[in-house]
Amino acid sequence: MTTAIIGLFENGDIAAKVLGELTGAGVRKTAIEILQDVAASKISGRLVEAGYDRDKAGRYGKAMQQGGALVVAEVADDRADDALSIMRRFEVLTPEALLEKIGNGAPEQTETAQVIEEELEVGVARTTGGKRLRTEVTEQEVQETVTLHEEKVEVERSRADRVLKPEEADKAFRETTVEMTEVSEKPVVSKQAHVIEEVSLSKQAGEREVTVSDTVRRQDVTVEEIDGRSGTGKKS
Repeated sequence: MTTAIIGLFENGDIAAKVLGELTGAGVRKTAIEILQDVAASKISGRLVEAGYDRDKAGRYGKAMQQGGALVVAEVADDRADDALSIMRRFEVLTPEALLEKIGNGAPEQTETAQVIEEELEVGVARTTGGKRLRTEVTEQEVQETVTLHEEKVEVERSRADRVLKPEEADKAFRETTVEMTEVSEKPVVSKQAHVIEEVSLSKQAGEREVTVSDTVRRQDVTVEEIDGRSGTGKKS
């Protein structure tokens, strides 16, 4: 399964550097997308596809109409933490932070320190799978033993030397026919199909809650007073 890792950066140059770091770490270039100077609907739609709610995705799309570049990387689940760490090496912005950067020009001779707070953003990556039923016809040879009944008529001749009486001779000299029937059996094969099992597919849908935990960082700015020093000089 894959997870969508999202990072918003100030400009396309930074996004290109992030892409180079990700590909150098083994992420396929075709799995990385940089969105810049595109319609808000395309940005928010891509984030909804990655698992963001519509309100949050809409804030990204609206903010990026002023500038910025969004990096979307589809990485394997076991590589998600590594990809997130790579993005954090650069300045990942929230939509509000992006607007603040773009809207406020830095006055001359002004030194700034940033209060940075990481926000844990969890997306949902959807994968599809399932099962397929496919019938396959195979053939096998089956043997059955059957008993066949068979009758065979045999002719047997034997020599005789017997004198017939006149009355026997009169009866003997006439045309007669003697028949005996033979019976022979042969196997007759027929086939009949029987349903012995039925396999069906069904789908059940449900929801489950998963708690995702990670560590986010915050950088605060502390204002300190610097003590003034005075000195004296001597004239000679």
